[in-house]
Amino acid sequence: MLILTEAEFRESAESSLRLVFLNDDPFNQRFAPNVPARRIIYEYFYHIEPPLIDAVVAAASSVGDTACYLSNLWRNKKQTERPNHWYIPFSEISAYIAADDKVFNNALTSENVLYSPQGKWGVMMSHEHHGLLAGTHEFMEEIGQMIPDLDRQVYGFLDYWKFWYSQGTSADVTWLRGLLTQIYGRETAKTMLREAGLKSIWRKYSSELPLT
Repeated sequence: MLILTEAEFRESAESSLRLVFLNDDPFNQRFAPNVPARRIIYEYFYHIEPPLIDAVVAAASSVGDTACYLSNLWRNKKQTERPNHWYIPFSEISAYIAADDKVFNNALTSENVLYSPQGKWGVMMSHEHHGLLAGTHEFMEEIGQMIPDLDRQVYGFLDYWKFWYSQGTSADVTWLRGLLTQIYGRETAKTMLREAGLKSIWRKYSSELPLT
């Protein structure tokens, strides 16, 4: 396993990350055209565990990767003495699964992203316990074969936000329509919100992100 400085991240890893995710926001994300297959995964607490991590490694291996990058999204870019980026060979993925804060400087207890050195896939984790999974069709098909409920996890995510939305105005859901549209397309996103009992969100928040 290698630790990357902020300068090394910018030089050797950031371009790979931007082939998947165009920004570092798991709520208002723009996806790169390089990753046409996209899913919301739920419920995960800052990092993915078996069996999903096993599926990600297998799928990543099938598209030619032997390692991945991990980056802390809540890093202080001015505190360059603290590690925030890692290159993890799949032979050492057990360290990621163990989520050892001494190894990863609390990156796995904050928002972070695991991604392909080739820019073929990525998993971005949010503090609200959902993740954004994106990759090539081949990558996503491989994961779907190993995780039968992959396409259903988004409904647990929607139930979570339905609960908070029903509690009043404290829950900001203005981003929800745009994110769903980015991932599933306009009509499917609209159907998902209707089936989840959140149709009013579609009507209330009319803005949406440009499709990619």
